[in-house]
Amino acid sequence: MTEVTIKSYGKINLSLDISGIREDGYHIVDTVMQKISLCDEVSVRWKPSKEKNIKIELQSNKSFLPKDERNIAYKAAAFMSENFAEKVGGGKLEIYLQKYIPVSAGLAGGSGNGAAVITALNRLWNINVGARELCRIGSKIGADVPFCILTQNSRYGCALGEGTGADITVIKSKFKKAVMLVKPSFGVSTKEVYEGIDNCNIQIRPKTTTLIEGLIHNNRQVVYDNMVNVLETYTLNKYQEVNNIKNKIIEETAAEKVLMTGSGPTVFGLFSNIDQARQGCEHMRKQGYEAYWAKML
Repeated sequence: MTEVTIKSYGKINLSLDISGIREDGYHIVDTVMQKISLCDEVSVRWKPSKEKNIKIELQSNKSFLPKDERNIAYKAAAFMSENFAEKVGGGKLEIYLQKYIPVSAGLAGGSGNGAAVITALNRLWNINVGARELCRIGSKIGADVPFCILTQNSRYGCALGEGTGADITVIKSKFKKAVMLVKPSFGVSTKEVYEGIDNCNIQIRPKTTTLIEGLIHNNRQVVYDNMVNVLETYTLNKYQEVNNIKNKIIEETAAEKVLMTGSGPTVFGLFSNIDQARQGCEHMRKQGYEAYWAKML
């Protein structure tokens, strides 16, 4: 085997809470994450050679994406190369990212790409590391990477993330809905939002344990009542357009629940069926927004 292509699925946050700040400056997070069908495709080709070093070359259908350590996929390849070079020897890694997930959207597009590189190299290099160990490796790359590794290496699509969000516990969710994703024309800095939230008065927080019970027992009302993202307190106030998008989805579509994912700026709506999600998507596109429909997996 010299080439592997991995589907790199996006995610939405069904809830996100912050309970404090760690000694290293990172926030303590409790978040319920859900895999969705919108995905990129990550192809990794390995060409062994007699060279001592491993050369990494990254390309994408999106020309504006960085092709060095600023890209999580490249960063993941470099980390794997450093840690497993003695086992595999020298050669060239060719990585191609076919992007469909919008960039800087809070959907874990970049994290999923990094996870896909780790997953692909585990297979190409016959490292034979299990999903749990891969998640530990992924936590060195980014907080969302372990969840993405989980969804790429198991049948699970929902999990609780704790700590920085990288400590993953599987949720055996029976709750499935169609999803519409709407993104404004700009991105939002995750660093800015987490720094800004410390000065916000958070009035509503999710009951994470109750939400998980609702997901397990497919109790729609319990799930919706506990879908809260505390980062909305900062982002919706700082970026009026994100707030406008949320209100438009609530008022102008058949969405049953509307929430911002991650630190934003993407807002998602949950629908009873894919036709409603598609209709809502087309409605938002007519108003000039970048919009997608998908399914919870």
